Amino acid sequence: MWMTSVLVFDTDTAFARHVAELLGGGGSACVVAAEPDDARRLLATGGFSVFLFGCAEGPPCPLGLLDSARRLAPHMGVILMVRPDQVRLSIQCMKRGIDDDILIPFDMDSMLRKVAAVAQRRRLVPPPPVADRDAPGSHDAS
Repeated sequence: MWMTSVLVFDTDTAFARHVAELLGGGGSACVVAAEPDDARRLLATGGFSVFLFGCAEGPPCPLGLLDSARRLAPHMGVILMVRPDQVRLSIQCMKRGIDDDILIPFDMDSMLRKVAAVAQRRRLVPPPPVADRDAPGSHDAS
């Protein structure tokens, strides 16, 4: 059976670690990124099927990290963990291409199902077309 690998980031690192432990108990391989730069470095490895992303109310949410996720790992699924007062954030993230969101507090079975569904959908997405090296305009101007 294929194991889901999840990168977890939340500005509340203790919460992110707790979520990763719960997901790990459900059979997912999880890594927690403590800082946005750590998350970007890990995203660049391409080793994750799902990016579970959230931010606490305190600091501004690093939406650039979401943009980086889409650029660095376009076939990876992205799920926003959204707090009850973050409807506007959820809308912003949907516009930036997240696959789904889940309201905190969440039922762990619901989270496991959502992670599995997003990972499965993303596995079925065909890869982006590769530019034809012989096509006009594809050669370097060297």
